[in-house]
Amino acid sequence: MYNPDLQISQPFVVQSTYQVGTSYTAGNVFSMANHNAIGIEVDYDKGNETSLEVKVEVSNDGGTTYAQQSTESTSGGTITVALGERTFSASGIYSLLITPIRAGLVKISSKSTYGTVATGSCSIRSYPLWV
Repeated sequence: MYNPDLQISQPFVVQSTYQVGTSYTAGNVFSMANHNAIGIEVDYDKGNETSLEVKVEVSNDGGTTYAQQSTESTSGGTITVALGERTFSASGIYSLLITPIRAGLVKISSKSTYGTVATGSCSIRSYPLWV
């Protein structure tokens, strides 16, 4: 549904194009002041690596500590909570919406999984939203 009151800020680069590696590469930290959702665009050019993994972390203490976004699954009355990662296994430009999000600061990081040599590249852009 179209919302004429939706406030979209200008997209900005969280991580400029870089060759992916097996350790998380942290992107720029950005403020969520006056926003409660974020749009994320992941531009992934897959190389020899198996996949790209992206995590979202939030801080409410000015960036001293970060908590990673988590996921939940339920089975037989037991709720299992795990740290959340988004996995991308093919080249493409992906669009994600994360809502609601209540945080002062957000950091988006990425890494790849591969056997010997990663040849792919990635860039990530984001835009805070008020929905």
